[in-house]
Amino acid sequence: MKGISIPDHRIHHAYLVIGQEEDLLRQMAKDFVVRLFHKSKKEESEEQFSLPLEEESTEDRPDFYSEKEEPEDSLSLRIEKEEHPDLIFVDYQEKENGEKKSSISIDQIRQEVKGTVDISPKEGQYKVYVLCHSDKMTVEAQNALLKTLEEAPEHVIMILLCENENKLLDTVLSRVVRVYVGDMPIDKQWKLLQEIPALRALPAFLKEIAHKKQEEMQKYAEELGQLDGQELYCFLDIILRDVLCYKSTKDHHLLYGQSARESITAMAEKYSYWTLGQWGEYIERYKEGRAVNVAQNYQILDFFLFLSNT
Repeated sequence: MKGISIPDHRIHHAYLVIGQEEDLLRQMAKDFVVRLFHKSKKEESEEQFSLPLEEESTEDRPDFYSEKEEPEDSLSLRIEKEEHPDLIFVDYQEKENGEKKSSISIDQIRQEVKGTVDISPKEGQYKVYVLCHSDKMTVEAQNALLKTLEEAPEHVIMILLCENENKLLDTVLSRVVRVYVGDMPIDKQWKLLQEIPALRALPAFLKEIAHKKQEEMQKYAEELGQLDGQELYCFLDIILRDVLCYKSTKDHHLLYGQSARESITAMAEKYSYWTLGQWGEYIERYKEGRAVNVAQNYQILDFFLFLSNT
């Protein structure tokens, strides 16, 4: 699963972006903020124009059309230069001799994060904190940040950048949406995706799909439609890979999805190579955006109906 951008179709209050290239992680955070702030400004503008104005006199009516909006390239440039007041970067503090400290302390988190989160955004709907080298936070600093993650105001979004997620507390990891930059081992992808309840139920559902009513398929497709598309189709990819692997080798030790071994082996016995080939084409078609104008729940329902009739 390659992380190429932070998903913004559904906004979460905390992200953990994991990768080895510091500059790339920082740039991904800024690209996300550009999209987020543009989206926020557009929504605010639409709300402004949708206000009921029929009862106002012409004299009292706000002249929205005369207001000059900030060009998109100007907003993007301020974010790129890290000069936007609602974008706060938190990184190592420098020592008096100019060298950077080896860790992020609890005092720094208290001063730069906890001490300012309650202040409303100056220009838009959101205020974004980017914590660089978040895996360098001391345990005390992480616990201080945890309180903020648990009780963050609606306008606050946290983006934690790190190289090694294993250095972060489990309590912190449980409150962030993880985004991986670069390749991740497939067994780790499976483990992470299995943590999503809707995906965890998918192998068993596909195994029994011939016995499912259309209403059941539609309901489950709507649930899956709420998920991140990259995660959904990555999971379907791994299931397909395991089904094909077992069908050709009969060796369950080669499966990545050991937790769904019974369902995977049953599908390998049931589905033909032609059907599995069509399965792969469905995934590729949707991933490549050929069905970009079709809602994700309809895409997955179409796949369910195909599979149930084979």
